[in-house]
Amino acid sequence: MPASPIKHRSPKSWHKISIQVDSRLTDAVAAYIAELTGTGLEISSLEDSLTKQNHTYSSEIITAYILVDPEESDMNTAADKIKELRQFLTKVRHIFPDCPAPVIGTETMAEEDWGEKWKSFFTSFDITPQLTIKPSWEVAEVVQSEGGLNKAVIEMDPGLAFGTGHHASTQLALLLLEELFRDGAKLPKKVLDVGTGSGILAMACGLFGAEEVLALDNDPDAVETARQNILRNRLEGTVSVRAQDVKNLKPGFEIVVANITHDILAQLAKPVANLIHANGFLVLSGILQGDQENSLREIYAEQGLEFRKSLARDEWAALLFKKK
Repeated sequence: MPASPIKHRSPKSWHKISIQVDSRLTDAVAAYIAELTGTGLEISSLEDSLTKQNHTYSSEIITAYILVDPEESDMNTAADKIKELRQFLTKVRHIFPDCPAPVIGTETMAEEDWGEKWKSFFTSFDITPQLTIKPSWEVAEVVQSEGGLNKAVIEMDPGLAFGTGHHASTQLALLLLEELFRDGAKLPKKVLDVGTGSGILAMACGLFGAEEVLALDNDPDAVETARQNILRNRLEGTVSVRAQDVKNLKPGFEIVVANITHDILAQLAKPVANLIHANGFLVLSGILQGDQENSLREIYAEQGLEFRKSLARDEWAALLFKKK
């Protein structure tokens, strides 16, 4: 079945809100914004400080986003939220007169399909010794690895989902997966990819020799992008994609791979460990070297997983575990 062009919902618009506050007010203001917007926020420190009456004050920037819908009523709701925020900051200023007044800035940002923008510079490249990634607008070439074997080729367009293979975390995960399929006494049959994004890791496992690969993601755009990439590579008989909670799956996977953030990997440790078959393997990526790496090694060891090795590139690391 040929893949159809990837279609997504209409682009969204957001109000980006940036507030500079005295660091003593950060927790209170951040808590209010989180409740007001119902979304995550970012807090970053400023190098500059203010000295007033022999006291030095440090500042931080709180960044949050409010979704703007095409419906006029929803646009008014977004404007109302910004108005409420300004009123709250005014009250804070009166309650803490010794702190510099919070400074708020807003701008409207339109979501962009970064996959379209990448077409100008996304070209074929060898991501591992046995795997080449190519976009659909380039002609496929049959190439051989140093060992004389034909390289597997994944044709893919990223769309709105993460995972073209350029990021170090994806490359590290693929290197560990390739090693598992190459060095195993027998090919792993059943694989799970948690947080699949574009589907690149799931498709690679299918090409490496897995009989059944399940790819999961909770982002509808990622699910659609992965599904079209799977069809484009004629892997629908091997790889399937779902928007399903990992906690609702049955165990028995010989390999589980997850290239997502440290905090989510930590939260999923128990359900993920329960899904792995005895003597099965776990590949984790999307992890910063150092504290995050050590943290996950401890967390997954508590779930009966033995750390086997790690790979690092730039500031990123990928970890390999085996279930005892």
